[in-house]
Amino acid sequence: MDKFIVDEDLQVILQNEEDGASTPIKGGITAQDFEVISTYTKGWLTFAYLRDRQGIWWFNARKNKASLFSRDTEAFRVIDEDYCCDSQYVYLEDQAVPDSDPDSFRLLPDTPYFAQDQRYLYVKSSTHFHLFEDIDTNSVIAHHDYCTDKDHLFHLSSSLRYANGDKDEVRAWLQEHHLDVPGWWHNHYARSAEGATQITGNWYETESSIFYKTEWGGTAHREAKAVFNLIRGADRSTFEPLDEQFARDREHVYFQWRTVKGADPNTFQSLGGPFGRDRNHVYYNGYRVDGADAQHFETYAGTEHLGLSKDQQHVYRTEVVRTSQLFGHPDDVLQMIKGADAATFELITPSGSWAVDVDRVYLWGKPNKHIDRASFTHLFDADPQSWAMDKNGLYNANGNRTVKGVNGSTFVMLNRYWGKDGHVVFSFVTGGVYKAGDAATFQVTDDIGGAEDALFRYTVESGAVRKKKR
Repeated sequence: MDKFIVDEDLQVILQNEEDGASTPIKGGITAQDFEVISTYTKGWLTFAYLRDRQGIWWFNARKNKASLFSRDTEAFRVIDEDYCCDSQYVYLEDQAVPDSDPDSFRLLPDTPYFAQDQRYLYVKSSTHFHLFEDIDTNSVIAHHDYCTDKDHLFHLSSSLRYANGDKDEVRAWLQEHHLDVPGWWHNHYARSAEGATQITGNWYETESSIFYKTEWGGTAHREAKAVFNLIRGADRSTFEPLDEQFARDREHVYFQWRTVKGADPNTFQSLGGPFGRDRNHVYYNGYRVDGADAQHFETYAGTEHLGLSKDQQHVYRTEVVRTSQLFGHPDDVLQMIKGADAATFELITPSGSWAVDVDRVYLWGKPNKHIDRASFTHLFDADPQSWAMDKNGLYNANGNRTVKGVNGSTFVMLNRYWGKDGHVVFSFVTGGVYKAGDAATFQVTDDIGGAEDALFRYTVESGAVRKKKR
């Protein structure tokens, strides 16, 4: 166990009680009015909130350093091992949450994951912390890793996701514990989708509300169920679907059931899939793409899930990153591919498995530094396989793998079933190297997988290679 003390030289140090070892704390904290406010441990490390005459400090054990983050010593209070606040901000450790409201901040009961103030839902797991704004904070209820407001249910896994298809999982609990709170779990919920009629595609309406229909929980043995997701705030009288993903009314643009913040409904147009733009900005998955040139932006049809697109200056792909800094929740956001040359960038395959620019090869939109651009050759696609080669080796885009044991400088594709280099025979059907095959005499004999060498004849049957002695 570690403890904080002031030594005879008036330095604040961290002392290990077991061996007596002492370590001066970096960062500038002083002995004047020094006080330990609270400590907690993670593993064998001790973290702490400290105070001196200057203000409130956070001690980060990983860096052995204290950082001054608040001078409001009168109002400062520790809420738990992650949160604290003063009169102005809620803090995550020593990081102020912008626009937070310490007066309304509270930890939610029945969960270790959620807290809230009047603006945000605070979400923390063992690996991430983020804020979530797309929720009605006046009606938030938490239950373990689920969180709900009066209209939507959310579930926390790697990030917080809409989980309206799971409402039956928590309906009984909500009816038992929160029957006094108006919400979707009541039989007479005002925004129920009961009796909804189709406008077009996945867009539905009742007399009072607009919904976007999705399917949930389908498997090979179980039919998916229809889920009607309320579009909050939609104006029914002016609501207009633009395609299967986007809609608008006189005030807002919607991506499925989420509002596209800041989008201009008067100039907005869909670009296919999750892409859209208005007069000034590009949007992907409902989020603005900062820095994209709306007038010269173009997408690659068939690669919408990868987000492959470009303008005159940059190439883009989707990544799961924070939707805003500092604490935005993670989601699929269109990101600039650093170093990509927009003028020469082109897809080699319609699926987006392979692309190139003047200097680099891209595998599913990510630069691959191991593949040689000058000698790169795409061979063929046989879904889900996508084969290519360079002077160094043979590559399969399915699984992002390099084929071991093949010499790219001597490899020759014989047909869509077979290839060989100077030493081994390779089967595109099985993705395996046949070291027992005689590369020197190996040749194809037909266009349906037949081949032979000095010792064997080969056939392809139901995705497997058969061989017989000659």
